[in-house]
Amino acid sequence: MSSAGSAANAAAAAKFWDYFQQQKDEINALAAQSKQDASQKIRELDSSLREAFIYLPPYDQKRLGKDLDELRAQHHQQRASTKLQGFKFKSAVAKPNNALATTSSSVTAAISEEPPSEGSTIQPTQHSTGSSHKFTGISDSWIVADMPSVMGDGGSSIPTDCELRDITDSIVDLRPISHSLRALNCHRIQNSIIICGPFGGSVTVRDSSTCVLVLGARQFRLENSQRVDVYLYCTSHPIIEKSSGIRFAPYPAELRTPSIEEEFGTSQLGLQPNSFDRVDDFNWLKRQASPNWSLLQASVLPSADVWSLVNDASRPREKLAQAILPGFRE
Repeated sequence: MSSAGSAANAAAAAKFWDYFQQQKDEINALAAQSKQDASQKIRELDSSLREAFIYLPPYDQKRLGKDLDELRAQHHQQRASTKLQGFKFKSAVAKPNNALATTSSSVTAAISEEPPSEGSTIQPTQHSTGSSHKFTGISDSWIVADMPSVMGDGGSSIPTDCELRDITDSIVDLRPISHSLRALNCHRIQNSIIICGPFGGSVTVRDSSTCVLVLGARQFRLENSQRVDVYLYCTSHPIIEKSSGIRFAPYPAELRTPSIEEEFGTSQLGLQPNSFDRVDDFNWLKRQASPNWSLLQASVLPSADVWSLVNDASRPREKLAQAILPGFRE
């Protein structure tokens, strides 16, 4: 990580810390006037905190998460206490303070600009429930998935599905949620890079072109796609159908960090051989090798310096795309 990127992260973290404290004070003040508005502000603060996980250090993530849980519990206790007191008439219903809403919006906008990046980057609305994550209509962005918030017994993450749809000229990093996935479904991925850690489920990609997929799964299927480079760890034969210009390589060693290695063990993928190169083409039944797919030769594999851009805090989207997308390196 560059010193400039570290400095940007530290500045963004400090700014968010002040913003978080300000929002806590506003919520406490608002709770006495409108319980419903206070609940909405808590939900907005929770969303902002999860977006800030991108640059907040682990200690701050844990500390602010605990503060938010305490704030939420306090608010719920106040609401329950009000209900027990019985029904009461109110002379007037307090309206939300417009000045507070304006301040919150401006601070959030400022935070979303950190850390700096090349080109236009946005924080999309990630639709997440207890059973799924969904990213749709994303373009010209570098997205890092939110950490899962739904936990099962013993603190383990509840298995979820993830859907990517209509992603263009973007980078989507799913590594923070990969250990909780059971299925990943991708539709219409164009000129983009998708990065995911290993999980013991299936991946299906349809109607995509000129993209890079970094994946670890039990099953992989690619349909109706062209010019796709797949860096894969798969314990079964990968399947392609109605596709061409598909190239395969093993999951990059440069991205197998200690946490990713742990996920290889947890998912049990690492206990079985990698069959990334044993591809079945459902549209090629001849004995000769299929012309629709090939292995990426060592001479054209990205270097360690290129893969390091994946973890660069400055998010050099265009630089990484030019270095790794099919068509740029040939």
